[in-house]
Amino acid sequence: MPDVDVAILGGGCAGLSLAARLSKTALSFRVIEPRLAYEDDRTWSFWRTRPDPFVDCVRASWSSWTVGGPRGVVTRSSRHYPYQSVSSGAFYARALSMIDHAPHGAISCGVSAGEVTRGHNGSHVATSDGGFTAAHVIDARAPRRRLDFGQYFLGREIVSEDAVFDPSVVSLMHFRRGYSTGVDFLYVLPFARDRALVEVTCFAPQAPSRAALAAWLDAEIAACGASRHTVLREEQGALPMQVGYREPALAHVTHVGLAGGAARPSTGYAFQRIQAQAEAVVDGLLREGVPRVPQDGRVSRFMDRVFLRVLRDAPSRGPALFDGLFRNAPPDRLERFLSGSTHPSDRLSVMTSLPTMPFLRAAASLT
Repeated sequence: MPDVDVAILGGGCAGLSLAARLSKTALSFRVIEPRLAYEDDRTWSFWRTRPDPFVDCVRASWSSWTVGGPRGVVTRSSRHYPYQSVSSGAFYARALSMIDHAPHGAISCGVSAGEVTRGHNGSHVATSDGGFTAAHVIDARAPRRRLDFGQYFLGREIVSEDAVFDPSVVSLMHFRRGYSTGVDFLYVLPFARDRALVEVTCFAPQAPSRAALAAWLDAEIAACGASRHTVLREEQGALPMQVGYREPALAHVTHVGLAGGAARPSTGYAFQRIQAQAEAVVDGLLREGVPRVPQDGRVSRFMDRVFLRVLRDAPSRGPALFDGLFRNAPPDRLERFLSGSTHPSDRLSVMTSLPTMPFLRAAASLT
């Protein structure tokens, strides 16, 4: 018999989300994670459209957000779908506690996973701490594929000596020019009047240099009025914005997280899609004995391809496109769509909020 039912390679957001759900089942599992200890190193933000095991890890919640585009600033609000931020520190603590209390689960920190080979009764996982066997292997590690188009960001959580932030409104996308070959914008999560995560972001084929991002971020923090401040932490990353971006499929390994296509190609939002993946994988294991990872439907993939083609071919249109979306889409429908809704009315509201000709030309070029 295999040593465990499920081997989870990688204890990041996707791996821990899966392990947290497995901790409530009779399935045995082992998480392999190379880091020795967890620290509060990032923030995941999204519109809350469904519950998950980490609701109590929400650090802040907002009912209003702004987009600053060519026609000025537009403010949107929702009573039904708050924009929320989950603290990674609280998320890690919750997931690790659930694993610690799991009757048949464990996590091995400071251990790296190696080759996975198929055997007669499951798979053998080689690690830096010796090998073990598993009936199912779920690979939740970061993808190794090169990005052709991505969301690149650098942010700092700061405490300002002056009260310069409005904690009731998120600055979601305030567009800038000239920092990349794509679409550039400022993003601010205000936690208090003197505390915020200030982030600069690009949708582009390649990232600007770290020095360029840091200089841009310095300028934005000063422009917020927080020239006198203390940096609490810094986060930097790259998210795929490519339809079909995932690691190659293997018969004996299931990919989840970014390597399993969790990031929404047209936006980069991933947290809630990771939660949906984890639920589907566990449900498949319990019902059929097979891990199932949900895939985007044909219409969703086509819409994302069209939108990304327009952004890539004419990035100067980007600010106006997002401005139009947030200015013209009916309340809640755009937020549901950006969170993964496939309801026809939500899709239609997005389509009718965008200019027709650029998208018709892009669609024609893809058919």
